Amino acid sequence: MRKTLGRQGVKRAAATLTIVGTLLTTGVTVAQSASANTGGGGCRDKGYADETYGIAELPCRWGDGSRGIYGEINYKNPNNISIFPCAQLLKVNSDHTTTQVANFDCLGKWLTSNRADGSIQFNTKTIGVSNGTYVVQAGYWEYDPNGNLVYIVGAQGRQVQVFG
Repeated sequence: MRKTLGRQGVKRAAATLTIVGTLLTTGVTVAQSASANTGGGGCRDKGYADETYGIAELPCRWGDGSRGIYGEINYKNPNNISIFPCAQLLKVNSDHTTTQVANFDCLGKWLTSNRADGSIQFNTKTIGVSNGTYVVQAGYWEYDPNGNLVYIVGAQGRQVQVFG
């Protein structure tokens, strides 16, 4: 038995097919929060980076959900060497080189391990940036065996993308 749709049924079927066709060709998108302008981030994917005198660094970076980036730098310092932790914000260029765009500055005091496991954590301020890809680079000042003050440029965290 064959049914006919009638004039209204044909219009509804055509409208439904138009909507389905539009969704299939353009894709279904979910609205993103206007304040969610950062993606990626996290800690260095290879774990702690071994540096001088037994010190190891694990830099992490995070987006603040808007247009800011901040860092969390973890140090293992089993020999309790006094260090002055610092961090920089680098922009990743299209040719995969980096350019320093800001300095998170340094912690503001010399540290030895403040935890039973010999670790230290340094949290940076948040720095606002423009669209692009960024990494947080860790470092620290220390005295070498000859008493000279030297800066050790350490590892970089994962990339954070800022968009919108």
